[in-house]
Amino acid sequence: MMDVLRRAAKGWVAKVLIGMLALSFGVWGIADVFRGFRASALATVGSQEISAAAYNTSFNQAVQNMSRQTGQALTAEQARSFGLDRQVLNNLIQAAALDAQGKGMKLAISDASLAEEIAANPAFKGSDGKFSPTQFRRLLEQNNLNEQMYLAGERQAKLRGALTEAVEGDFTPPKTLVEALYRHRTEQRDARYFSVAVAESEIVAPTDEQIKKHYEDSPEHYTAPEYRSIAIIKAEPADIAAKMTVTDEELKAGFERLKKDYFTPERRTVLQMTFPTLEEAHKAKVRLAAGEDFLAIAKERGVSAADATFADKTKDDFLDPKVGEAAFSLAQGAVSDPIQGSLAIALLKVASITPEVQRGFESVKTELTERLRLDKAKEEIQSVYDSVEDARAGQGKFEDIAKTAGLPFILVPPTDVNGRGKAGEEIDVPYKDELLKAAFGSDVGVENDALTPGEGYVWYEVREVTPAAVQPLAAVKDKVKRTLIEEKLGELAAEKAKKLVERANAGVPLETLAQEAGSTVKTARGLKRTDTSDDFDADAVKATFSVKEGGYAYAVGGDGKSAKVIQSLAVMLPPYDGNSAEAKSITEDARTGTASDVLSLYLANLQDRLGVTVNETLWRQISGAQTQ
Repeated sequence: MMDVLRRAAKGWVAKVLIGMLALSFGVWGIADVFRGFRASALATVGSQEISAAAYNTSFNQAVQNMSRQTGQALTAEQARSFGLDRQVLNNLIQAAALDAQGKGMKLAISDASLAEEIAANPAFKGSDGKFSPTQFRRLLEQNNLNEQMYLAGERQAKLRGALTEAVEGDFTPPKTLVEALYRHRTEQRDARYFSVAVAESEIVAPTDEQIKKHYEDSPEHYTAPEYRSIAIIKAEPADIAAKMTVTDEELKAGFERLKKDYFTPERRTVLQMTFPTLEEAHKAKVRLAAGEDFLAIAKERGVSAADATFADKTKDDFLDPKVGEAAFSLAQGAVSDPIQGSLAIALLKVASITPEVQRGFESVKTELTERLRLDKAKEEIQSVYDSVEDARAGQGKFEDIAKTAGLPFILVPPTDVNGRGKAGEEIDVPYKDELLKAAFGSDVGVENDALTPGEGYVWYEVREVTPAAVQPLAAVKDKVKRTLIEEKLGELAAEKAKKLVERANAGVPLETLAQEAGSTVKTARGLKRTDTSDDFDADAVKATFSVKEGGYAYAVGGDGKSAKVIQSLAVMLPPYDGNSAEAKSITEDARTGTASDVLSLYLANLQDRLGVTVNETLWRQISGAQTQ
């Protein structure tokens, strides 16, 4: 929840809270910290302790976050196989090192400064745009936090951010480095190439033994995804609006208050042409009075009918108030006298008028009733949330809670993380992306916090999990066979192209080779390393830049059954332009990359200086990991 709220605030903790988790132990190693420990802690950094409970909380949160980001529900064992457990411990050690350093430097954040930051956070603002204590407390309660816990967390994060930002500083990369990166990124080449294709008739069909072996060697390719059945209670203003009662007095008062919303202002289509002097405007007015056409005169002055016509405008649509006043004071068909506006001298003619309309009470009564019901529902939604939470605390079933509260209950049939059923059909899930990520990061029997999309709440619980499972060979045999055929076609295309490249290097002209292959030579011009197209994909571009000027290379096509034979030509190195967008982007990338490296070195040095110890026995109990 802390991260969610900070996304709406300024990024004074983003670098340390998000960036540090991405740092791996491989940068400076951690095995050597398992030297000694305090019996009461999982790890110590200087005088700072990291408890097993703090580690477990952080690890579980990291697993959920990774599940949401990847769209795959990870088990704790899978997360550990990716090294997430060590990354989390490393993150906690780094944070503890920063806390110890800040404490040693006697850094502090004033209560007034912290209060200002919180008051400015959009997440805590009410409908009036001001800080709402009610909204603040509501968000904290939904995430099992109190004010003291939240303030302590924010204070700690801000102090860490002060240290990391000071370390990163404002590094300016050397011009020589930027120029080298610039030339590498902007280098251009031309490519002469032709394609060589292969057909299934040129390969031997896979045998049953080959199919079986490939299936057994690659079970991950033939594994049905995990499916989950999800129970949902949805409480949005629209879901409870029908239960709201609106009296006649409230309707009448609402109409008076919202009357302007049922008013349609007068609109006019106005013809306008402008003049540099009043004299010219008067001359045009005389011609119009004699019966000449307004748009014909405008055309003489080089103004098209479209530019002279201001269609279906309100008075406020005119930038010049004087012109607007004049346009709406004329009768239909009338031409104005010359108008000395604030921007130009103008003549106007009113082509059409659509009168204003004020809808009466009876004509808006039905839609006004629905609108007031919805407004009442928005005010009532917090009470609904409280009642559902009370019922959940009493261990009520979702079906019963929804029925008692008069809310929609939805039982989503088995669906994968992308919202597809076992037959591949699309499953209807409210707030699909957000809810499925959350559900696949949870588990059966877990009580989850309500999601807060829009202006309401969505509660969910995982009812059933069908684990991912390898499909029987009989069910996927055709798919395995097709995969093997495509692999063989790709290998054959690469083999043919490689031999053609060898002949090209031996001096055989590209046109001769293309003719033998039943193809023609084409040219791709001005390629950059990051350029791709439907006809020249990333592999072809990479191959073009993999050889020197005039050299030959090949790349298998994206269809898997063809390959390109390529001659790389005309190496072009554009002159360095320090003011270009490319140079500025490269400079920023180099700056942030260097800052990240400096921060990594600082954190490593800080840990070495403070001293880090990890309780190896407790770590093994928690993670099942070996430290050496």
